[in-house]
Amino acid sequence: MITHETIVNERVYEILQEYLGSNVILSPDSDLLNDLGMDSLEQVELGLKLEKDFRIKIPVANLRGCITVGEVIDLVRCIASQKEVAGA
Repeated sequence: MITHETIVNERVYEILQEYLGSNVILSPDSDLLNDLGMDSLEQVELGLKLEKDFRIKIPVANLRGCITVGEVIDLVRCIASQKEVAGA
């Protein structure tokens, strides 16, 4: 059974692969800066792509607080689930 959580995980990975290149190996523990070389501007650009794709608003401070891919996924899941609860 495909869950909402699985869909979010897969889509975040796809967006990161599109942004960083398909040759990049990603895991939930991949460090955005040290493993993937993303600076703060690139994180903001990633946030914009995630916002557009998931139709959510991600506070920049929250995104900048994410260190790993797993934390980005958790953030997107959290914001998306709050949006669903609010009925937006």
